[in-house]
Amino acid sequence: MSFHWRTHDGEDRAAHAWPSASCRAVVACVHGLSGSGEQFHPLPERLCGYSFYALDLRGQGRDPVPERRGMALDVETQLRDIESFVSALRGRHGDTPLFLLGESMGSLLSAAYAGRAVTGSARIDGVVLSVPVVGLRRGIPDIVKRTLAALARLLPRAKLPPSRFVNGKSLAPPLTRDTAYQDALREKPHHIRDYSLRFLSELGALIDGSHTLAERLDHRVLVLAAGRDCFVHPEQIESWFHRIPSSDKTLRHYPEAYHLLWHDWDREAVVEDLRDWLEARCGA
Repeated sequence: MSFHWRTHDGEDRAAHAWPSASCRAVVACVHGLSGSGEQFHPLPERLCGYSFYALDLRGQGRDPVPERRGMALDVETQLRDIESFVSALRGRHGDTPLFLLGESMGSLLSAAYAGRAVTGSARIDGVVLSVPVVGLRRGIPDIVKRTLAALARLLPRAKLPPSRFVNGKSLAPPLTRDTAYQDALREKPHHIRDYSLRFLSELGALIDGSHTLAERLDHRVLVLAAGRDCFVHPEQIESWFHRIPSSDKTLRHYPEAYHLLWHDWDREAVVEDLRDWLEARCGA
């Protein structure tokens, strides 16, 4: 099912939608790098009574404008799109509690959005951040960052696979222990192998500035960390979590899990924790 909405600059979009007839809360989902909103489907399948909606980010593989795919992150534009998406959902569901759920890069965008003083139809009632990439296991020297930033200015359209900064290889590391799903991901139409230097530089800046995002979070927040995440170490997420000033914050850690938590073997524990957190806050 689709939910039709309009971006901040007037583009008509169709988001993935799993509405519930007995809706206790709305969950607006923001996917990660080279992802798609369709990847959230295991959550509405397991969480009855909640309406899930997932947009497809501008500049990713399901962007209806092909020439934008993989070319620019443009955080400010993404946040304005998220604001329009949330407002459209408020238009449909009124004052029903609405939570923002981000995954990976989408968690950083969701944290950035939640840290803004957004009121009215674009307000949210809490945020769930799954495996926020607040750093990289494989540290990147400052000289490499500066070189990338310089090259992004000189050759903004030149491309590299993001995995070069994760494991030094052209092939991305495993995101889940479900090998069938991992193999299928590489064949998905939304999969982007290479990103522009501009995009990678912007993403690096977003990651490097993630501590500031934490310090602005005063919403109710649930953070999920995976012990065997190929991108970020759980201790990096824990350190980031402690910077959050919110009086209602929860951290859940799945020691054996890989990056894509609801497509991994610990999905049932993840869903149960998400259900408990939502149920405790729907009436609060």
